[in-house]
Amino acid sequence: MKLNIVAIRIWLITTGLILLSLIATSLFYSHFYSTQIKANYLNDYEAFVQNLGELTEEDPSYIFTYLEEANVIHSKLNFALRSENQSIGEPSEWILQFSSNIQQKINDDPRLMDLIEANQNTHIRSDTNPEYQSKVPYIFHIDEITYQGQTYKLYAFAALSFISSVEKMVLIAIIILTLFNIFLSYIYYLYLKRNISEPINAMTNIAFDYARDDFSHQLPVSGRDDLSELAMAMNKMGHSLETNRTVVRQEKELLSHIMTSIDTGILYYDSDQTLILSNPAGDLFLTQYQVEKGQFSGKDDYIDIEKSLRDAAEMKTFSQFNIEMVEFYYEVTIMPLIEEDDEIRGILVSTKDLTHEHRLDKMRVDFINNISHELRTPLVMVQGYSEAIIDDIAESIEEKKEMAQIISDESMRMNRMVNEMLDLSRMEAGFIEIEKDAINLNKYLGTLVSRFSKLAGEVDVELKLDLPEEKIILPIDKDKMDQVFVNLINNAIRHTGMTDKAEKTVTLRLFEDDNLDEIIMEVNDTGTGIPKEDVPYIFDRFFKADKSRKNYSDNASGTGIGLSVVQSIIEAHDGRLSVESTLGRGSSFIIHLPSDQEETV
Repeated sequence: MKLNIVAIRIWLITTGLILLSLIATSLFYSHFYSTQIKANYLNDYEAFVQNLGELTEEDPSYIFTYLEEANVIHSKLNFALRSENQSIGEPSEWILQFSSNIQQKINDDPRLMDLIEANQNTHIRSDTNPEYQSKVPYIFHIDEITYQGQTYKLYAFAALSFISSVEKMVLIAIIILTLFNIFLSYIYYLYLKRNISEPINAMTNIAFDYARDDFSHQLPVSGRDDLSELAMAMNKMGHSLETNRTVVRQEKELLSHIMTSIDTGILYYDSDQTLILSNPAGDLFLTQYQVEKGQFSGKDDYIDIEKSLRDAAEMKTFSQFNIEMVEFYYEVTIMPLIEEDDEIRGILVSTKDLTHEHRLDKMRVDFINNISHELRTPLVMVQGYSEAIIDDIAESIEEKKEMAQIISDESMRMNRMVNEMLDLSRMEAGFIEIEKDAINLNKYLGTLVSRFSKLAGEVDVELKLDLPEEKIILPIDKDKMDQVFVNLINNAIRHTGMTDKAEKTVTLRLFEDDNLDEIIMEVNDTGTGIPKEDVPYIFDRFFKADKSRKNYSDNASGTGIGLSVVQSIIEAHDGRLSVESTLGRGSSFIIHLPSDQEETV
């Protein structure tokens, strides 16, 4: 079972106070007792040594008579006596030597040995002399006595090492009391756990169940204490929440369905411009806006959404504007939601994706401009040469035939454009008929290269053919596929001829991909290439690259529907058409056809 923080807090505070009081009291009395006892002992030893020194001055013979008895009276205070003629380094030769344990303590302390060898009167009390501080306090005394014309040295040493045993006993007592207190605190914790922690944990679990809309559990109620009354209140709250759950869930599901299904993006911000609620369309708008934000933030026509939100919150005014990005076009509406007390509750932002409509409108305008331009030129030539023939400007039959041939070529050109538009309309309506015949693709592509050799030579473009050694036979609609390659090769030659490169090549490549069971035909060129942002739309009908950009479209001609027709034909063959292009380096149009196509009649 998880621990309850309230019970642990009560237990820690109570136990901590008891332990702190016990330890603080024990340590205080231990320190006080130890300090006082040590001081008293040292004072007694010091007084005894001084009294002994006074008696010795009055009667030097006293020291020789009672010194051994003094060692007996004060078992912790030890005396030694040496005549000046006796060796300092041989205590065994002294008149009276220290006990063996005292002598060992003195030998282990170099400072005391230095004092003995200095042979000077000394009185050291370690607790008052910082130079001789020791873990075990001691008194060391050296006094000079003159008796019967001879000089003697009286040594006194007293250490309070016996008090350490008392301190250890006190420490053991403190440890025992602490362990006993810990045991009692554990019993106290078990009591708190049973009577406080477990009921609170049960209530916490029930509260989490309520948060998950699980009202299948109830709290047991026993007694009339505060926790029991809280359990009764939580049970009643559970009944109320369960009653309202169905209504809230239905409203939430309805709102979620509406928010998810509508095409309009919804973004709801609070008064601090923090996003609170959004639907998928709104999230998509924010993602696209953030991606392209860095490219436009420095331009004059850049619209800062964050600034617009701040303005709406400050001025409490409705605003509507359009945001045009590289690939997207949105209509954005910002509406502040105002309370009755004129305070801002939040800001509602709606976004409408007009990209498709905007693109279609732009394509429609471009198409009208393109088709008008494309038709105007042949019409002017037809009209001009027709008038020349009518007005007998052409004098010879050869000149009239030449003009008539030009009129015929321009008429065929206009007819081809009209047929392209009709073909596209029929294909989009599903009226496309494919009649497949088994075709030798190697020979077929070789014929195509021969057909376009003259056109390529006029713009100084080299046509290349990359074919496998084995023949590839595939059922295709030759007429429809002619239309595909006329568009692709013509575009490749035209855009390659526009460049100033030293090497201008267009390559037709054929190979079989056994891994994918596909026949792949490629038209590669080293032309102007296609801008990266235009690649996704080149197969859209009427689409031509943005003429505001300095790319291959500056000199492009055509209606913008050729690639749409090409894609429709390839898809009618159960294939797919892809493109790879780099601006300024060239393009590759890749035709993928399944190798298991069936022949139809």
